[in-house]
Amino acid sequence: MRKGVWLYPGAPADELVEAVIAADRSGLDEVWIADEGVAREPFTVLAAAAGQTEHIRLGVGITSPRLRHPGALAASALTLDELSSGRAVLGLGVGGHQSLEPFGLTVDRPVALLRDAITTARAVTAGRRTADYDPPAHAIPARPTPIWVGGRGPQVTRLGARLADGIFLSGCSPDELERIVPDVRSVRSDVGLALYLSASDVDVRPSTTRWSTISEDLDAMAGRWRPASIGINLVDLMAAGTDAVAQVEQAATALERL
Repeated sequence: MRKGVWLYPGAPADELVEAVIAADRSGLDEVWIADEGVAREPFTVLAAAAGQTEHIRLGVGITSPRLRHPGALAASALTLDELSSGRAVLGLGVGGHQSLEPFGLTVDRPVALLRDAITTARAVTAGRRTADYDPPAHAIPARPTPIWVGGRGPQVTRLGARLADGIFLSGCSPDELERIVPDVRSVRSDVGLALYLSASDVDVRPSTTRWSTISEDLDAMAGRWRPASIGINLVDLMAAGTDAVAQVEQAATALERL
């Protein structure tokens, strides 16, 4: 079981790069950076960190095909995978209000949007022709870059179980996991799951865990669901002035106890 952190792109770009490096140095297995449209851009941050890290998986989690064409997203993921010697993960989702609303974007058919996006992204990563993609001579060579789906709705998570390599679930309450996990495993028993708890001592809700109990709660969640990876959603990085590197190091310490 991998251990990791999820970062909100609210800190300065160089600090986010240092946070990824700190995660690698601390022995964590993966790091995800959200795409919030006009916040710091996750592919750029992860590419900057790729040459300064050795082992950690670099996940874009999650970006929306409403922001960029899924073929272009796949090419970005392949480039990151090339730079990192096979450590990139492309996370696709519908997109939240922070990423879509500044552009006046909405999603009327989220399942169709993601289904078509996964199909196109798969074609690009495999160098395979489809009805909507004809690989040109200048296309980046195919690489087996994983595609994950982020979301909580039943139709989206079932789609992820059918078509993607895994499902990224961040900030879910225990009740939500009791609904989601058995449902997606009924679709595909071996689907990869990344389960991330939100850690905060400021805004504590059913989906948020205090730092004093985060290790215990993660251990219980891991024992209950046996996910492919488990980690901490660092929602405090949304707050201005929060030290991203210190947050990652705090999370790594908590994850070491598992």
